Amino acid sequence: MMPSPDDPQAPPPEGPETGADDATQVGDAISASFMPSDAMAAKIEALLFVHAKPISARRIADLLEVPSVIPVKQSLALLAKRYDDMGSAFSLQELANGYQLTTRPEHDALLHKLVREREAQKLSPAALECLAVIAYKQPISRLDIESIRGSSSDHLVRALLERGFIQVSERDKNRGNAALYGTTGEFLRAFGLRSQSELPRQADLATPAAEGEPAVEQVEVKDPQA
Repeated sequence: MMPSPDDPQAPPPEGPETGADDATQVGDAISASFMPSDAMAAKIEALLFVHAKPISARRIADLLEVPSVIPVKQSLALLAKRYDDMGSAFSLQELANGYQLTTRPEHDALLHKLVREREAQKLSPAALECLAVIAYKQPISRLDIESIRGSSSDHLVRALLERGFIQVSERDKNRGNAALYGTTGEFLRAFGLRSQSELPRQADLATPAAEGEPAVEQVEVKDPQA
């Protein structure tokens, strides 16, 4: 005899819902109650695109005014899969307790070339000269920099410090604890160098013209987009 559907002793009906993951069901319900997943993914993509550092799922949820991180993480997974399936230049990385939109390693050489050109264009000739003095003479004090350049360099040193190209590497106790400056990893990155040893040799920078060859005239190189 088959038990009646109304019989309290009857076992629960079998079907695809039996044994389903409750957390997944809750997450799907939460997602559907706010905005379609594609719409949320687009908003998250915009946030990741303009944010230079990893951003947590909780922070994204706060910005979207969503009380749960579950739909946010589902949308992040959707974006990551979409980038992989499309063979996109971008990938979604989980870094430092957050998420960041990054370019794929195979494009590094091309992007580094563009970054180096932009970084160099932002520095004035005087700033480049000051940076070169520090790069080759480090650790070096501001007074020694000015002695080599023959002009005040205080504002140039400050500008290079702000850009992160130089730092106070040590102090000269024999000269009133004066700051001695050296280049940073950011300097190496911006100019495409793996280490200080890859800097051109000073002798190569001042090679005299061979006998009978005219000296190369120095000209100012301008940014074609200026």
